[in-house]
Amino acid sequence: MAKLKFAGIQINTIDAKNTQDKDSNLNHAVKLINELEPVDLIVLPELFTCGYSRETFENLKDLAEDEKGKSFVIFSKLAMERNCHICFGFPDKKNGKYYISQAVINPRGKVEVIYSKQHMAQFGNSMEKDFFERGDETVSFEIKGIKIGIMICYDMRFPELTREMALEHKIDFLLHPVAFSKDNSFPSWPHFIITRALENQIYLLSLNRAGEEYGNSMFCPPWIDYSTSPTILTNKEEVITGEIDTDLIQKVREEYRFREDRKNNY
Repeated sequence: MAKLKFAGIQINTIDAKNTQDKDSNLNHAVKLINELEPVDLIVLPELFTCGYSRETFENLKDLAEDEKGKSFVIFSKLAMERNCHICFGFPDKKNGKYYISQAVINPRGKVEVIYSKQHMAQFGNSMEKDFFERGDETVSFEIKGIKIGIMICYDMRFPELTREMALEHKIDFLLHPVAFSKDNSFPSWPHFIITRALENQIYLLSLNRAGEEYGNSMFCPPWIDYSTSPTILTNKEEVITGEIDTDLIQKVREEYRFREDRKNNY
């Protein structure tokens, strides 16, 4: 069966006020990536290129980009040099509107997919409806025979979306980049991650930015028990690494037959 190695970087990000701040975020990421051991997939958090604040979003005209932007040029080159996929969060500019998006660059330096967040958070420390449009497409892609889906932060609160990716896209691994600050919604976040991973029997990486008001990124396997637990980081800048093993997914699904026992009347 298939295996995949990944590295998720819980990175210190500047809440950018200008393109110089954005360049600092990009340069810092390049440095950290070049220090990594070889992996198949590198992941960076939601809106990592610009950060997350009202002041940042008021400067989207300068900070947002499309597929010809500087971030894409840098990560295309890096993905080819590292012979891996790189998934990063950025403010996306399309037809004069802005989206919270996550791009995946493949080892050929080409864009594999771009996913735009489908649910806008407007509570606590979030103010997304003031600046961004909703995406309308669910996406997945494949690395080494392993199907991977993407959702962004608030998307996790809607179980139907994960279920669609699990059953229709047949994903093995769900990437969940976030920019999750410690407002009153923060304590419930880990419970959603564990639930989505276990009820769908998939691996799940929920990757936050670093910082005193952020952190606690989590990697959850498709099942937890007395000997297996999720991996949870602190709030400092660090890398979470892991391996996706489809043998384990198959074993879990054979032992706990949730999918077969589902009914069609709900």
